[in-house]
Amino acid sequence: MMDALAYAVAMAAANAAAATPPGGGDLAHYQGQIVSWDEASGLNSVRVNGAIVSNLRVIRGGIGLAYQPGDTVLIEKRMSQWYILGNVGAPGAGAANQIQSALVAASEATGSTSFTDLATVGPSVTVYIGSSRRALVLVSAYIVATGTASSGTALGGRMSPQVSGASTIAADNTLSASLAAVTDPSGFAGAGVTATFLRLYTAADGLNVGMNTFTSKYNSRLSSPTCAFASRNLTVIPF
Repeated sequence: MMDALAYAVAMAAANAAAATPPGGGDLAHYQGQIVSWDEASGLNSVRVNGAIVSNLRVIRGGIGLAYQPGDTVLIEKRMSQWYILGNVGAPGAGAANQIQSALVAASEATGSTSFTDLATVGPSVTVYIGSSRRALVLVSAYIVATGTASSGTALGGRMSPQVSGASTIAADNTLSASLAAVTDPSGFAGAGVTATFLRLYTAADGLNVGMNTFTSKYNSRLSSPTCAFASRNLTVIPF
């Protein structure tokens, strides 16, 4: 008759075998599919060869991980320990997932009170947005009001990204690097500031999976005096 300790050992071995996908030995690699992923804790479950494996260790990289159910991942098994090595992406569909940045140095002005292009369009970058549907976007520029206005009038302008391609997101006053200066009795001319704007764009903003082009657009608070923008930079970090 099997004693209690032997029985417990046998049951533990049986349970481990039931939770282990077929195939592999001391070192094996699999292609798995994310079933669940908790962004805050990293708790997870992954389907591997038809079996569900829970709470695999994760090889971390980049500025953040955001696996989604259905993502294809590379799995490594070393003895009894399981690891998620990373996403599997095809060329043209997420294999790159790179930071993109562009700069337009020219100082150019607009008197348009709605968002528009300057004489030199951009800067503009194209990135692939993966299943996380997230990108950190940074815009900056040296913004200058080109003339004077009556006392108490707000001068300046805004630079905001527009997203096209897989997504359609308009430039917006609330999502912009901006200069807003109220004139004093002596007037206001030629003063400027280097302004920046940093925001996480997500699915809630309408950011979709696929190739997305971010292009900087500009407006002026007044049609006259106009507002000029120089050293215009746009950086997009998908993750």
